[in-house]
Formats: sequence, structure tokens, C-alpha cells
Amino acid sequence: VPEHAELAWILGCLTNVPRLLRLPQWKTKRASQNSEGTVGLLTYPVLQAADILLYKSTRVPVGEDQVLHLELAQDIAQHFNKKYGEFFPVPKAILSEL
Repeated sequence: VPEHAELAWILGCLTNVPRLLRLPQWKTKRASQNSEGTVGLLTYPVLQAADILLYKSTRVPVGEDQVLHLELAQDIAQHFNKKYGEFFPVPKAILSEL
């Protein structure tokens, strides 16, 4: 679905790098790779946010390891709505036990 990539690009233009660098998944993967990390590691959470927001999801089933990524999607939705008017609902987590 091309709209996923298109929306990810738009949202990526609204998301600051320091916010992404604070995600623990980035820190863990970067440490395990013994490198500075890759752009893909940094931008993947924005793509996840686009996957959620594209369908205007209001509730998203997530495991505990994905809560911070959902919080990023919430932050991005709120930022977008503040800048451009109410468009995206702010999704809430449904914690799954699996």
C-alpha cells in the first residue's frame, strides 16, 4: 500500500531526531550492532506510526514492548493535529498478554 510509505515520509518530516533517539529499541539495537545504527532503525517507528494513523485507528493491540512505539504514534498524531487541525484520532493501547 503506497500510502503507508507516503504517510511515513510526511510524519517523518514532522518528527524530530532527538525524540527517536530516546526510544529504547534504538539504543538496544545500536549497541548490539556495535555501530552508530542505521536510518532504518531510526525511521521504523515512524513507519509503524503511519501504519496505525493511516487507518485512523482508535485502539491498537500491543505488547508491552511496543507501548513506547504507540506513544510515539500518539505524539505524532497530536503534533499533526495541532499543526494542521484535527485529523488523526489519538490511538490508545490495548495491552495483550501474548
